Amino acid sequence: MTQVNKKILILAGIYPPDIGGPAVYSQKLAQELSAPVISYSGLLKKFPRGLRHFLYLLAVLKLAGKCDILYAQTIFSAGIPGFLAGKLFGKKLVIKITGDHAWERFNNGESVEEFQNKKYGWRVEFVKKMQAYLLKKASKIITPSQYLKRIIVGWGVPSEKIAVVYNAAAVLPDSTISRQEAQKKINVEGDIILSVGRLMSWKGFDTLIEIMPDLLKENPNFYLVIAGDGPEEKKLKAKIAELKLEDKVKLAGRIPHSKMHLYFRAADLFVLNTGYEGLSHVILETMQAGAPIVTTNIGGNPELIEDGENGILTEYNNKEQLKGAILRLFGDKNLQEKFKQNSKEKLKMFTWQIIIDQTLEVFHSL
Repeated sequence: MTQVNKKILILAGIYPPDIGGPAVYSQKLAQELSAPVISYSGLLKKFPRGLRHFLYLLAVLKLAGKCDILYAQTIFSAGIPGFLAGKLFGKKLVIKITGDHAWERFNNGESVEEFQNKKYGWRVEFVKKMQAYLLKKASKIITPSQYLKRIIVGWGVPSEKIAVVYNAAAVLPDSTISRQEAQKKINVEGDIILSVGRLMSWKGFDTLIEIMPDLLKENPNFYLVIAGDGPEEKKLKAKIAELKLEDKVKLAGRIPHSKMHLYFRAADLFVLNTGYEGLSHVILETMQAGAPIVTTNIGGNPELIEDGENGILTEYNNKEQLKGAILRLFGDKNLQEKFKQNSKEKLKMFTWQIIIDQTLEVFHSL
């Protein structure tokens, strides 16, 4: 393990008891380094947004003088306070960036790649320029995929400043519960197609709902479960009602991480028809849980899933490819077992200890 004789201050967005991969990562790194953490979880969540950010900045300024490196987990909410404190106290700043914030906030249906080369109004251009500026000023940048590194280089950030440190799967409860028992616990029965994610337009849940009538013609026992919440919920409910699929599609809402293993165990297939991923935590968790995977050849997905080896890759929103992949994988138990075993091998590249060691190597290089 790399030893780091420098004091690190971790500037997190979220932190346990809040759930999610970024929260777990910050906690494990803090434990490894015995490092202090400032986050927007806990007491700060109670304050209005502007005041919350101001109090966060004050907390950073209070501790920044006692550290050698500021490690910001988000580009703006942690990155800006980190940048200001770094300038004031002469400290190194490392920023972790997991996506294109400007695209996530302002895209109108364009792909991430299309968004990079288009010109927009002053507000969008300001955010694009601001995130590029912060990264150029950082001492080092950590990003979770080669795909995102290429995007960031396109913003004018030198390649040598960017370290790719993959995500690791959050540890799921060790469960030997059977598929049938898991289905009873989540109150769903059938041949379950599971999809998980924030209900955003680019996650492609509407397309999964739209192909269900054709899938049901081939197998009336299919049942689509979508776990997650978000702004597209009303549209998806309307789509389900329009297609009269209320008894074949379930919007399960946001599932606590402590119960997510039940959904993976209950599922026959996992399908993520996404138009954008930096490096998907949920795909890593699905690989760990052993559910066969169909996903898109988008973003960092091909860095996790090798088509035909540990999953099937399709084009985003390509209905024929999605239907074909689902039916092929569901009908081939040998292929499912092959994908499961190969995913176990692949996951050896994505352990928490490897991720922590690679992060420490970045700090050591400064």
